[in-house]
Amino acid sequence: MLLAALVAAPVLAQSMDAPQRAALNAAERWLVPVDNERYADAWAMASDTFKATIPRQEWRDGIRKIRKPYGRVVLRKGDSIAFVGAAPPAPDQGTQAKSGMKVAILFDTKFAGSKQAVEEITLVLESDGIWRVASYYIK
Repeated sequence: MLLAALVAAPVLAQSMDAPQRAALNAAERWLVPVDNERYADAWAMASDTFKATIPRQEWRDGIRKIRKPYGRVVLRKGDSIAFVGAAPPAPDQGTQAKSGMKVAILFDTKFAGSKQAVEEITLVLESDGIWRVASYYIK
């Protein structure tokens, strides 16, 4: 399970370092087309590994079926954020973003009709220096 792979304790927004902040911003940008049912756009914005794992049409059909029962998003807040895999450098050394670095983010999300869910997004820093979604789960 992904959560078992987290190596850094969850951090609050005020204690996020630059790579985590950049990953959070990328996740929030990616969720905009997902929330607006523009699933093909979200797929196009995802990481190369995401796109290699699931074809665009399969993603669109699958996410539409999964998200439809939840309805529209009423409130979403970041619950935790942590690096995945190898531990980053100590805080006093500063965390340098490196290609392949991964960050997992959990969002506590409230949907219309009082439905609640946890959205789990893993992002990867790709070789072009851009954080992109590598996986998305809703529970």
